[in-house]
Amino acid sequence: MYAMMTSNNKQKRNKAPSPELPDELVLEVMTRLPVKSLMRFKCVSKAWRTTISDPSFVRSHLKISACRWEQNPSFLIAPHTLDRDIQGTIFPGNIGFYQWQQGVSEARLVHDRDLFRLARFFSHCDGLVLVPTGTKVFLFNPATRDVLTLPESSRNKVPSFIHHPIGFGRDPRTGMYKVVRSLFGSTDCKTGIVSMGMEVCTVGGPAPPQWREIAGDQPYAPVSSVPAQSVKGGVYWIVDDTNFEPRPRGLLRFDLVDEAFNFISLPSDLSDLGDDDNDDDGDNEHFNLSVLHGELSLTGYRVKEPNDVHRLVVVWVLMEDGASSVWEPRYTLYVMDPCHPIAFLPGTLMLRFNRKLCLYDLQSRELTNACEFIRMRYRRHGSAELVPAWKHVYFCNVIPYMESLVPVGAHMA
Repeated sequence: MYAMMTSNNKQKRNKAPSPELPDELVLEVMTRLPVKSLMRFKCVSKAWRTTISDPSFVRSHLKISACRWEQNPSFLIAPHTLDRDIQGTIFPGNIGFYQWQQGVSEARLVHDRDLFRLARFFSHCDGLVLVPTGTKVFLFNPATRDVLTLPESSRNKVPSFIHHPIGFGRDPRTGMYKVVRSLFGSTDCKTGIVSMGMEVCTVGGPAPPQWREIAGDQPYAPVSSVPAQSVKGGVYWIVDDTNFEPRPRGLLRFDLVDEAFNFISLPSDLSDLGDDDNDDDGDNEHFNLSVLHGELSLTGYRVKEPNDVHRLVVVWVLMEDGASSVWEPRYTLYVMDPCHPIAFLPGTLMLRFNRKLCLYDLQSRELTNACEFIRMRYRRHGSAELVPAWKHVYFCNVIPYMESLVPVGAHMA
């Protein structure tokens, strides 16, 4: 139950009492407010703090944020820069997080701490962002600025600076969040195959988060170069088919409820890609994963047009029905460069290229620039002056993002 928020102050006898809004209406209004305002309202009174922190209120606010995102999506941009020159050697700079909204010409700095270094990619779920770095794993909420450092694990047999395949999502049965990471064991001298496993760290339970090894049989290892995607109670990775004959072309799915694995084959049109020994780009660069409109999507570069003028890009959606799964071709794009669809908008797809975001009209097949990273500007906190967001950018991570009140140790049943 929500805490009552109407004032109990007595009115003066010679003054008519001011009208008070019903608590239900006040709560309805508050669930539509931005996180920044609600964080300030927590300081108004203990009753307001209790209300805003209540899991039921957090869930209601999250649902409205999700609906708002579908109408006007926003994204979290993390530029990777080379801006530290120490005795002639350039080192990666600190990674800041900027929130950018479709149709807006400027970004908003939401997190800039000297904390997230050597992070290759990020994952997002319910307003929480998973940041694996070269030495640690962080879970943080950019809107509330809460940061949780996950405990270390001694099970991996490889150096900590090697990035392990990792992903996270929400267990729909318990409401808790699970971070899932690969374990590297010994290497078979004859085949070169590394023994693999998985470990899970549950966040939001009564006990402090700890890593535990999964007992289930893992059929294949996931690649570390492509971020995992989480949707509908599962975490998905692209399978690493190195040193396997026949080559397992597909995805590895981890069920967040029963913590079991299963293998999902690629669409038949993609199954033969990458078998050319002369391909220097690597098999996994032929396709990538994303979540579009609440569905797992796979983007594949099926064929090239003559003279490499345009590239035919096909987007499949995974249709799952119990134990069976079918890939349904949903969109066909004609673009010049490799791209990564990151959001579905009415009649258009938001595509991420190397240094910009573009809108692709599905009917006219026209491509228009939505955001060029090198031209991005942002406002410093407390300043009205627009300044260049980044210098010496060599790569940008971009993920769909909606702000929420979910704390990093939340139990959202």
